[in-house]
Amino acid sequence: MDVRKSLVVNATPLETRIALLENGQLCELFIERATSKSLVGNVYKGRVAKLLPGMQSAFVGIGTNKDGFLYLDDPVSQRLAAAGLGAESDEETEEGEGVEELPPPPAPLPPLHEGDEVLVQVVKDPIGTKGPRLSRHLSFPGRFLVYMPGIDHIGISRKITDSGERDRLRELIRQHAGPGEGFIVRTAAIGEKDEDLLADVTFLRDLWAEVQAQATRVAAPGLVWQDLRLLHKVLRDMFREEVASFWVDDPAVHEEVRGIVQKLHPDWADRVKPFTSDLPIFEAFGIEQEIEAARSPKVHLRHGGSIVLNQTEALVSVDVNTGRYVGKKDLEETVFHTNMEAIPEIVRQLRLRNLGGIIVVDFIDMLLPEHREAVMARLQEELTRDRNHARAASLSEFGLVEMTRKRTGPSLERQLSQPCPACAGSGRLPSAETILLRAYREIARQGTRLQGATVRLAVHPDTAPGLQGEAREGLLDLARALGAKVAWIERGDVARHTVGLEILPG
Repeated sequence: MDVRKSLVVNATPLETRIALLENGQLCELFIERATSKSLVGNVYKGRVAKLLPGMQSAFVGIGTNKDGFLYLDDPVSQRLAAAGLGAESDEETEEGEGVEELPPPPAPLPPLHEGDEVLVQVVKDPIGTKGPRLSRHLSFPGRFLVYMPGIDHIGISRKITDSGERDRLRELIRQHAGPGEGFIVRTAAIGEKDEDLLADVTFLRDLWAEVQAQATRVAAPGLVWQDLRLLHKVLRDMFREEVASFWVDDPAVHEEVRGIVQKLHPDWADRVKPFTSDLPIFEAFGIEQEIEAARSPKVHLRHGGSIVLNQTEALVSVDVNTGRYVGKKDLEETVFHTNMEAIPEIVRQLRLRNLGGIIVVDFIDMLLPEHREAVMARLQEELTRDRNHARAASLSEFGLVEMTRKRTGPSLERQLSQPCPACAGSGRLPSAETILLRAYREIARQGTRLQGATVRLAVHPDTAPGLQGEAREGLLDLARALGAKVAWIERGDVARHTVGLEILPG
């Protein structure tokens, strides 16, 4: 099925939000705020703050409020995922697919000591208490190529499937790559003229020379080179032939985008459209409503089923439920159709919520082998829409599918929210009975010291109705047995998950 894509930009001085719509439905959301811009792709001259020999890693100061974390021996994935690839993990070589060989390890990097200066690139933004992830193997993305100084390797995007085109691109770049220069040919290179591809080679080579020169002038720790801001990254990485329209609500930003597109692809300039309605652009396209819905763990499916997504520190769990969907034939058919309907929505939600790492999908159990095979085939098909590299293992006998999906910064939930100060992010609060029993245990702990005293219990007005029944009577009986009186007070300044307990001597 053909997918109609659109990009929608909401630009303000404080925030830029860019939405990718597929057939009118929100599938990806990118946010850049003036107070918290992404560091991914930036190159720094860092200073080694602390070595961790047991982990073959180091903390490196780069001039930000948190030291970066650097593996002393970067794995291949780090070398290929460095700046600019970000979400474009489809541009990595076909690791594990037997089509491309992995790039050979570069020459061993010199050992580091505390206090040493080192040139590093941010490959992952800080998350929570963790600082940014760093790499000593730098990479620089262009329109058609990714340049990797220090690695003798030519890689081709796995999404370039035509063998003739793959051979043409590989041979062209190989002929013009110098010693110690590595390139990955991006999907956007399909069908492009030789001179345009070679212009990208020259541009990236000159950029690397500028970075090296700037590094000699910057004192450590300090910024050497800053990657493009979000708007330009999206233009470079996502404005492709299949994007039919690029809507922008800010006149100045619209002119800027149109000017860039006019230079790069004059034939596409008319796709850049100004949004002039009085209605906010994200409301007009239904995007604001979709963002709000993405804050809920539960997503309803068209025919009554649902999926529930929960993000934890270890993994993301996705549970598929039939819900109100009862089907038309038998239970097996109902289960199968619910699972099949859930798959596109699961993949869309992973993209929209920017969920990565280990993902476990709990499909509803299916008995027929052909149904299980069809579900896995559909899942693999839908994953091809995902620009983030995602892999799915086979369906287990328990109906579980284990997946990995490349992380590219904080999830949408963690980008837009913070932990609840009452529940510390668990999403759960103590029940009224639990609160009351805590007060009971505290009164019991005071024992005979309560003789003649008054125990004043302060509760929130919303909590008070739940503090009734047997547990309350038991607390009153205990207080009387210890010779104390109990006074109940409702106060709006008391947290809903606690009972304020104060003992007034008699």
